[in-house]
Amino acid sequence: MEILNIAGAIITMLMGCLGLFFPQRAAAFTGLTAVTAPGRSEFRSTFGGLFVMAGSIPLLTTLPATFLVVGLSWAGAATGRIVSIFADNANVPKNWIAVLFEAAIAALLLVGAPFALLLQTIVRL
Repeated sequence: MEILNIAGAIITMLMGCLGLFFPQRAAAFTGLTAVTAPGRSEFRSTFGGLFVMAGSIPLLTTLPATFLVVGLSWAGAATGRIVSIFADNANVPKNWIAVLFEAAIAALLLVGAPFALLLQTIVRL
């Protein structure tokens, strides 16, 4: 199970590297544009540095809680995209592919010990 968690964290880091080092490619990947210097800075920070750090910390600490937080973040992204598909009339194949991708990364990060930690936390509430 841990290998799946690690794979999810590495994919998160790689997505961050795309935004950090190749903001124009990240823009094309997301369907957004980064035509100004502040726009490229946004890609390097939000789609770059944030994702690099989000993937790095679980790998450095190997704590189930860190994998849990990042996994729930990916699940939140998938949920937000589903809301957008219906609320914004954005029912296009690219969005459904993105939902599957985000949900798959979430699953990789949550399987095993992180999911067990989530269940333990819910039970304590």
